[in-house]
Amino acid sequence: MHRKSVLPRAHRTAAALGALATVAAVAVAVPISRPGAPAASGDAARIAATRAAQADQVARAYPAEAAAPAATARAAATATGGGESGAQATGNHDDGRGGAHSLPWRVGFDKELLDPSAADLASHDFHLGGYGILPTRQAQGPLVDGDGTVEHIYVRALAVSDTKGHSLLLAALENQGTFTAYKQGPYGINDIRQQVARDTGVPLDMIVVNSDHSHAGPDLIGLWGGVPVDYLQYVHDQTVRALDVAYGRRVPAQLLVGSDTPTIPTPAAGGYIPGTATPGENMVHSQFAPDSNTGYDDSAVDTELRVLQAVDARGHMLGTLINYAAHATVMGGGNVLYSADWPGRVARATETALGEPVAVTMVADVGRSQPPRPHSNPKCDQPGQESCDVDGLDTYTHLLAPWVVQAVATATPVHGSGVSGSEVMTREAGTNGALIGVSYTGEVPVRGYGAYRSATPPWFTGTVVGTFVSAHRIGDVLLTAAPGEAYPDIRFGVKNSVGGVQSLFTFGLANDQLGYLIAPATEYQWIVASNPTNDNAFFNVAAQYGDHVMCTQTALAESLGFAASGNTAPYGSKAPAPPCAALTASDLLPTGPTPQQPWPFGDGTALPSPAPQ
Repeated sequence: MHRKSVLPRAHRTAAALGALATVAAVAVAVPISRPGAPAASGDAARIAATRAAQADQVARAYPAEAAAPAATARAAATATGGGESGAQATGNHDDGRGGAHSLPWRVGFDKELLDPSAADLASHDFHLGGYGILPTRQAQGPLVDGDGTVEHIYVRALAVSDTKGHSLLLAALENQGTFTAYKQGPYGINDIRQQVARDTGVPLDMIVVNSDHSHAGPDLIGLWGGVPVDYLQYVHDQTVRALDVAYGRRVPAQLLVGSDTPTIPTPAAGGYIPGTATPGENMVHSQFAPDSNTGYDDSAVDTELRVLQAVDARGHMLGTLINYAAHATVMGGGNVLYSADWPGRVARATETALGEPVAVTMVADVGRSQPPRPHSNPKCDQPGQESCDVDGLDTYTHLLAPWVVQAVATATPVHGSGVSGSEVMTREAGTNGALIGVSYTGEVPVRGYGAYRSATPPWFTGTVVGTFVSAHRIGDVLLTAAPGEAYPDIRFGVKNSVGGVQSLFTFGLANDQLGYLIAPATEYQWIVASNPTNDNAFFNVAAQYGDHVMCTQTALAESLGFAASGNTAPYGSKAPAPPCAALTASDLLPTGPTPQQPWPFGDGTALPSPAPQ
């Protein structure tokens, strides 16, 4: 494939780079105006203008391509007791040798490459996943960013331990999705977790691995052509290594938690083409409108960006965990160069801005949640210019990364102490016969015509799909994990159901990938009927499983010590409460044995692509 030349992007970043890198406190984001809200048009315009003004301040204060020394200094001072809040929260005193008498955590980071080999690419069996269906996009190589940087894809890992040695290990894979268990061999997330548990002594249920869901990422699901089996093993081995190394690198540290609500600045501040985005709009949107029958707001999405920042005893930034809900689909289905899309690009920009070795983006509740796609180069896709996919990804990164730095700059120490967690095997009877037929049953050794997920118990028994759901606690920070593209209502429901939570992180596509987790179940028919060309209903194993996940996560959060709120309407007044007792009854059953499914077919057989490149 002919690759277009790329040019530097100085024209877009000049406005941001010329601004002062200040850490002036930015006003808290104003309430979000949703489609169908009763606010008058004048009020909506005023809100949008206010949010755009805040976005301008952030874009100018924390340009993604420049270092953010003031933000770094403030976070370090807060963590090591240099500021009032830090001193009160930690009581730390540097001993002059880089140690600290009472830092409450031990934290380590690592990242390892996941780039395919030259042989993988030359095989023509290495595909990108996520758009359409069937093997239509053979990867042609890595994406080249607008500044000429050749992209790499990684597994990024974080280890957090408390003073008693209780640990939580997190990892983010830069691909379209990863199954808990595979037909082809012991290469799934459950296999990864078992090996890391043996290596480190950390219990399996305290290890969470998710995928960033990049639609420019490798297809480890198999429905879009898949990847060679040796790449599945490579991802397994590199993920084990990243988690082991992160655990081995733990040092005394302070953890800070912060958040903000990213919005689009004006074109002048953001450097994008007027008309390709709206100043003040959120940087994540719903694919659906409010339900005109029930009044339920299916246009609501999780607009909060969350960060967990680790700083060592000398005030050095160790790394940042980033949690945001936009689908990794800034680039379109015409792209055939592999990339982590915005999660990887924003992680790299954060590393550069904060001068830290590793940032980890773990996508949140990405169900029905898409990014806007502003552009900066009016000549993209023309000869001598970058592609419009590259231009769009550069632009989105440039606009979102400053919000990460802003959240770090205003972060405060994590309240409480201790690391804990709980996980259960959920079992759900599949109701989507089409998806079950192609994804969870049978032996289909033809690449791109069946999913790779294991079809043996406990992963699939009759029509019952088994997989993991979990909740974890770092101090007063709650972190939930859902095995698919969770609808934001799941997080909303958990948040409404428990109290005492300083911040609620949620990880999508975590420890498995079952597709969309629609919630509440009573909105399923609206999802099907209101947007018939959308794929949310097809890639959904059971209409009620999203409710099941919400109920399970709520119960697990309560088991970790978060108080039940007593709210009897977790989804609000426009949707009935789900029957949690019935949905979660099978959660009490043990996982049982997890034998490897026999698979004699190797890489399988390739048919001619229905859309040759």
